[in-house]
Amino acid sequence: MKASVSPSAAIFAVLLLIFGLQILSAQDVVVQKSDGVSREGQILGVKANAIRMKVGPAETGIPLANVASVTMAPPKAYTEVLALWQKGDAAKTLAALAPLVENYNGLPTKWAERASALLGEVYLAASQTDKAETAFAAFQKFYPDAGSSADIGLARLAVAKKDYAAARVKLVPIVEQARATKFPDSSTSAVYGQALYLLGQVQEASAENAEALENYLLAVTIFHEDEAVVAKAAERAEALKEKKVIVP
Repeated sequence: MKASVSPSAAIFAVLLLIFGLQILSAQDVVVQKSDGVSREGQILGVKANAIRMKVGPAETGIPLANVASVTMAPPKAYTEVLALWQKGDAAKTLAALAPLVENYNGLPTKWAERASALLGEVYLAASQTDKAETAFAAFQKFYPDAGSSADIGLARLAVAKKDYAAARVKLVPIVEQARATKFPDSSTSAVYGQALYLLGQVQEASAENAEALENYLLAVTIFHEDEAVVAKAAERAEALKEKKVIVP
């Protein structure tokens, strides 16, 4: 007598098969400019201005100049970096972030760009200004179209050097854009939150405490995608409130 298979077991087996196929098909994709061909496989990193990619058993290089787009989910290491940074541990964040950026710098994805920008920020938090300057320069080199993110990096460096005038020049246009924006996407919201927090620091240094408080509160309540910035802005806002500062 043949053993019968229950309907629930059969359904479970089918679902397991579908899930397995989805995992197998979740490959990285690089679309080439020259011919529009999509290359699927595993992206290993960026080396010598080319994306190193494993396609089947073979490894190949695709020059960045010939890349139209890249689809690659953030690696586990990136998620771990963000978790460490939100805890405020600059040393542990650097230990995880530096090799990640070294391996993927130049990869045209949002997460790789954010990791590159973050490296300079973390170096500043670790009081390594020279390395921060080098990291921001590399970020500008690998992501020349970063726009506001690049300006914020330079503003961070200027604040660290107490060059508040230079920082203000970079930050004011970004903050003006933030105030005129009603529904920013998550990445734009994070950039605006960073700009608001940094301008708040500049304003505090110039005894513009009411204006600083307003910007800190905007970073906390509206443009709150960057949790590390939100925590810092909330701390400064609370300190100003204790001094009886009010929003103008």
